[in-house]
Amino acid sequence: MADLERQGITRSTEQYGAIDPKKELNDAEKKLPLFLGRWAVSPDQMFKFGFSIYVIWFIIHRVCDLFYIATVDARFPEGLGHLYPSEAQRLESVSYTRLVLLCGLMHRCLVFGAVVALVYFQLFARFDAGLRAFFAGIPVWWESSRLRACLNRSSDCCCAPIWKCLACICSPIGRCLWFIFQRPCTWCGKFKDHVFYGRLATDISNRYGFPLSMRELALGSVYLTLIGACFFAMSAPFIYWMQCIDLQFGFANSLSVSMANFRGNFIASLISMLIFGPPKKFVFLVVLQYRLGWVFMWAGLLVSIIYAQYNVGMIAGMMGMNMKFPATNFAVGRGFPLVETPVKYAPWISLNRLYFPDKFAQSLSPGEVKTFYTQDRSKGQLALQSHDDGHWTISGTSWFDPKASVYAESKGAAQAQLIDGLREQSWSLGGEHTRMGVRSGKELRDKLFGFASNRAIGIGQIYMVDGSHKDARANAFVTGAGNHSIIGLYDTLFLGKRGKDQEEDEDAEEDNVDELVESGGVLQHVSEVVQGVDVEKQEQDGRAPRNSASTEAMNDDEIVAILAHELAHSALKHMEMGMTAQVATSFVTFATLGWMTQSPLAAAALSLSAPVLHVGACAYDHLVGPPLEGFMKLFTDGLTRHNEYEADAYAATISEKYATGLETALAKLSVNSNQDPDPPWFFEALHADHPTFANRWAHIEATKKKVYAGGKKAVKP
Repeated sequence: MADLERQGITRSTEQYGAIDPKKELNDAEKKLPLFLGRWAVSPDQMFKFGFSIYVIWFIIHRVCDLFYIATVDARFPEGLGHLYPSEAQRLESVSYTRLVLLCGLMHRCLVFGAVVALVYFQLFARFDAGLRAFFAGIPVWWESSRLRACLNRSSDCCCAPIWKCLACICSPIGRCLWFIFQRPCTWCGKFKDHVFYGRLATDISNRYGFPLSMRELALGSVYLTLIGACFFAMSAPFIYWMQCIDLQFGFANSLSVSMANFRGNFIASLISMLIFGPPKKFVFLVVLQYRLGWVFMWAGLLVSIIYAQYNVGMIAGMMGMNMKFPATNFAVGRGFPLVETPVKYAPWISLNRLYFPDKFAQSLSPGEVKTFYTQDRSKGQLALQSHDDGHWTISGTSWFDPKASVYAESKGAAQAQLIDGLREQSWSLGGEHTRMGVRSGKELRDKLFGFASNRAIGIGQIYMVDGSHKDARANAFVTGAGNHSIIGLYDTLFLGKRGKDQEEDEDAEEDNVDELVESGGVLQHVSEVVQGVDVEKQEQDGRAPRNSASTEAMNDDEIVAILAHELAHSALKHMEMGMTAQVATSFVTFATLGWMTQSPLAAAALSLSAPVLHVGACAYDHLVGPPLEGFMKLFTDGLTRHNEYEADAYAATISEKYATGLETALAKLSVNSNQDPDPPWFFEALHADHPTFANRWAHIEATKKKVYAGGKKAVKP
C-alpha cells in the first residue's frame, strides 16, 4: 500500500476526515485555490454563504406555505362559483389542500432539521471517519473473534477429511490441466501485472487523475447508500400519510392501493436500496472521480434525452402505453357500487371501467358486437355480454372467476342496434344513476388525426393509458419531438361520476358540509385521516372499501380541446424548448456537482482536510443541490407556464367551441382533483409548473374576445 501511495495511485487515509475548526489553518488557506479562479474566498466565508442561502430558501418557502394554509378557500373567481357541484365539494377541496400542504410542510421541516444537524455537527466528515474506522476494525475483530475460532474448528473436524479425499482424486486431473494451461496463465498474469500494477497504470493515474483505489470507491458507495437510506426512511411516514389522504378523498384506487401494500413496498424498496444501491453508487463514483467526469455524465444525459424524444414510439411500452386507442365503440361503466366476489385475491372489484370489443370482433359492425371485455390492470377481468333474450350482463371471465359470477344485469330488452340499446338500459345494481355509456373511438381518432393533419402536426400513435387502477386524476399528455409525437389519453377522462359509498345519498351532502365545518381544525382532521383508512381492516370487517371520489367525465368536444392544447405544444416546438432548457440547467447542476467533489475549497468548507469524493457528492445532494435546483426551477417553471398559455391560445383560436370546451374541461379537472382554482401568485411562482385555473380561464376569455370579436372570427389561427 505504501508503494502505491508513493506512485500516486491511492491516497493515504490520513488525508481524509474532519479537521479541528479551532486549529490555525493560515498556511493551508494560502494554498487553497481562488473561487472560480477569480476571487479569494476563505472556507469559512463559503460555508456561511452557502448555508445562509439554504436557510433563507427554506424560510421563504415555509412562510409562503403557512400563509397559504391559513388563507386557502378554494373558491373559483367571481362569477364562476356555479362550477362547484355543491358547497360540500368546495369545503372538501379546502380540507384536501390544507392536508397536502401540511404533509409537505412537515416533511420538508424534518429534512431541513436533518441537514442542519449534518452541517452543524460536521456529520458529513464525522460519518466518513466513523465508517472508515468501522471497516478498518473488521480485520482486527475477525482475527480475535470466537466466531472465527469456531469456524476453524468445524472446518478441521468436518471439512479436512473431505478436502483430503478430493485432493487425492483431483490431483492427477489438476496436473494435466496445469500442464495444458500453464503458458496461457503465465501470459494472463503478466498482462494483469502490466495493466493494473505496471507502467500503464501509473501513466493513466498521472495523466488523467485516477486517484482512488477500489477500496475507496467501495467505501464511498456504502457511504452514499446508507445516508440515502436514512433520508428515504425519514420520508416514508410522510409518503404513507399522503397515501392515506389520497385514499380518504377517493383519489387512490382502494382496490389496488392499500396501506398494507405500501408497508410491504417500503420494506422491499429499502432492502433493494441497501443491496443494489452500492453497485450503482460505485459506478457513479467511478465516473465522477475524474476531473471531467461530470461532463461525461451530462453528455450521457443529453444523448439519452435527444434519443428518447425522437424515438418515443420505441419506448412507449416502458411508459405504460401498451394499448392503442380503439377505432371501435367501447362501453363505459358509470355509477356502479363496488361488488363482492368469491375470489380470495380480489374480494371486491369495480364495475366502473372501460369495456372494449375483443380482437376477433374488430371487423364486425358496431351493432353486431355482443361481448366487450375490460383490458386494464384493475383487479378482475370482466365481460359485458349481450344475451339472446335481449338483456346485458356484467360477469367475471373464466380465468378470474371460475364460476363466471354475474355481478349486474340490465332490466330492459335490447334494441335492434345492440350498442345503441346499451345506452338506455337500467341496471339491477346501483340505482337510477347507474348506466353504461358508449363512446365512439373511431370518431375521436378521426377528429384528432384530422386536426393534426390540417395543421401539419405529426402524430405517430394515440394510446389509451390505464390510470384508473391507481389514481383518478390523470388526463392526457403528448410527448416526443419532431413529427413523431405520441398522445396518451388516460381512461379517467371517460369514466363518469365516481360513485360514492352506498350509504351516502342526496341528503348526505348537507351533513358532509356540517361535518367539514365542525371538524375542529386541520390537526384533528389529520389524525382522523391517518387512523382510519386501512383497506385491509375494512375487508376483514366485511365492509366494502371506499369507491373512488365523484368526478365528471369529459365529452368529445372537451377531450378534443384538451388534445388540441397538447398538440399545440408540438406545433409551437415547446418540446424542443423544454429539451434546451433541461440541457442548460443540467449542465449547471452537473458542473456544480463536479466542483463540490473536486474542490479543496469546498472540502475545507465541509471541515475536510482534502476533497473526499463521496462526501462532496452527498453534500451536494442534500445541501447545495436543493436551493440551486429550486432557483433554476423558477425560470424553467416560468417558461412552462408561458408555453401553457400559448398552447391554450392556440387551441382557443381554432374554434369558439374548442375554446369553451377547453374552459369547461379545465374546470372539471380542477373540481375532479380537489385542486384550488385560484391559489396566491407567490405559491404559483414557487411551486407550480402550470398556471392556475383562474389565470388560464382569464387568458382563454381574453383570447376569445380578441379572436371572436362581434361573434365573428377576427384572427386566423
